[in-house]
Amino acid sequence: MPVWRLAALASGPLAYAIVIALAPESLSRPATHVLGTAVWMALWWLTEAIPLGATSLLPLVLFPLLGVASPREAAAPYANELVFLFLAGFFLAAALEFWNAHARIAYGIVGAIGTGTKRVVLGVMLATGFISMWISNTATTAMMYPIALAIGALFGEGRDASRLRTALMLGVAYAASIGGMGTLIGTPPNLIFGGAAPQLAGRSVSFLEFMAVGIPIVLILLPTCWAVLMLIFRGGATLGAGALHEIRARRDALGRLRGGERSVLIVFILTALAWVLRERKDFSGFVVPGLVDIAPGLTDSTIGLIGALLLFALAGTTVDGTRRPLLTWREARGIPWEVLLVYGGGFSLATAMEATGLAQWMGGLMTGLAGFPTFVIYAGLAVIVLVLSELASNTAVAAMAMPLAASLAVAIGEPPLALMLVAGLAASTGFALPAATAPNLIVFGSGQITVGQMARAGVVLDLIAVTVLVTVVALLYPVVFG
Repeated sequence: MPVWRLAALASGPLAYAIVIALAPESLSRPATHVLGTAVWMALWWLTEAIPLGATSLLPLVLFPLLGVASPREAAAPYANELVFLFLAGFFLAAALEFWNAHARIAYGIVGAIGTGTKRVVLGVMLATGFISMWISNTATTAMMYPIALAIGALFGEGRDASRLRTALMLGVAYAASIGGMGTLIGTPPNLIFGGAAPQLAGRSVSFLEFMAVGIPIVLILLPTCWAVLMLIFRGGATLGAGALHEIRARRDALGRLRGGERSVLIVFILTALAWVLRERKDFSGFVVPGLVDIAPGLTDSTIGLIGALLLFALAGTTVDGTRRPLLTWREARGIPWEVLLVYGGGFSLATAMEATGLAQWMGGLMTGLAGFPTFVIYAGLAVIVLVLSELASNTAVAAMAMPLAASLAVAIGEPPLALMLVAGLAASTGFALPAATAPNLIVFGSGQITVGQMARAGVVLDLIAVTVLVTVVALLYPVVFG
């Protein structure tokens, strides 16, 4: 076993022991155990000493043994209602991928934008961003990556063409991360925020509420990202009619819209519409009824699971004429189950921090920040989370950041939900290093991007992203959440 892995494995329990030994008397024994467990999990998440999902099982083992919670209490957060919303989203994404519906959407958007070099880069980024709002940014990048490679090859040779290819590949990675910020199911940090909100902020966040903040951020960041890439990697390469022919050829190769693909798209669209229309809307006294007025018990998770069950129940015709369910367990097995465990572990940790008083104690340590302007506190939190996300899994960083953001909010008299939202969105940034996100790593593997090129564009975008998300949250939070 490599020395670094031994050190990583030892760091967790060693840190736990140090926390127990040095904990102040003002902290109760259960809260001390939770703090030690949190540090242990943070170190293993950051170093990936063992798989992220395996680390997330620590509360199930440690909390009952240490008297922090009963096995039932420790396990309950792993079945949080939001976990099933994530599960349903993963099932919908798996069906879209199996039937190649996402590729048809991508080629349609790119083909509609045009064939000028800058317009093609914009088209690829728009397609990537839109798809990433609904399926994982990793899957989106994996799908758009070969499309971008094929289009980039049409730029020709020379320095200008090479620069534009770099912009195109980086555009795919960045657009996947940005697009994921638009919806509650778009990226794991969003989901972790949504799941932690009821425990730490005392209220849930609906699909529409999140979109009301997330979509404006996407609408600002996507074109800004494109403009930055065009400025940094500007070149004079041209793209002829061959590019449009290539795009149309790839789209035509998908064939006509078959029954199975059509059915998946219908289920997907109806599910997304139901998420948006679930709650009643009040427009200055003019009330538009929502689906909850018909079915009061309807939640975003219920809607997602209805869509997922329809995928398993309905059948469609494949390319070879075979009739089969829109989604089978063979495809379902391939969803990121590990991520669900990370959510559960984060929720269990957050619940224990609240129940033992650890969250309040941590908040008390931060009361000195109360005198700073709200915008400065938001920006400082976003920068800290961003830096951590550049170095470690953004899923793990988000799971660690939620209770800290909530504690900070209580200490300075700000709404916990606002700071948690800032932290969750900031965890989805991280444009400067290949290891920061899976999309960055995928496009870096193309061999057409150097670390220096990624850092050059990424640092600029990191600063812009923090500014945009902090500003949007500061402006829209009072309007959306009251």
